[in-house]
Amino acid sequence: MNIRKHLLRLLGSALTMLGFSSCILVPAMYGSPHADFSASGTVTDTQGNAIEGIRVAVQQHRHYANSDDVIYDQNDWYENDTLFTNAQGQYSLTRSAFAKPTDVTIVFEDVDGPANGGEYESLSVSPEVVQTKKGDRSWYGGAFEVSADVTLENK
Repeated sequence: MNIRKHLLRLLGSALTMLGFSSCILVPAMYGSPHADFSASGTVTDTQGNAIEGIRVAVQQHRHYANSDDVIYDQNDWYENDTLFTNAQGQYSLTRSAFAKPTDVTIVFEDVDGPANGGEYESLSVSPEVVQTKKGDRSWYGGAFEVSADVTLENK
């Protein structure tokens, strides 16, 4: 009876070790396409003064490829990031994007009225997307950035 008890413990230990030895780390075969993305710039008025509190909406457009590998768009925005300018009129965004950004629109809007020096007209720009780092031929598409310094007109 005592031998059976020891044999069961030994067998249990052996099976446990076998289970742990089969848990080796293997590289992932599946993932999600992603890229590093950053947007930055400065917002000023017509006299060159920095404007604080301007809402900055960074929008990345979604593109699809058809069977001929021609890119076409569906007119839908899939990633929107909203931030506000600081006391120096600067905005900065750094994030991981779902896919390589090809078209980006940045919308600037005065949401606080006269609180930060006046009321300003809204403005929308589409800066050039620059690739700053190549992808690694896997799910990582590289690094991309946009930059836009804008001047807002008084209302």
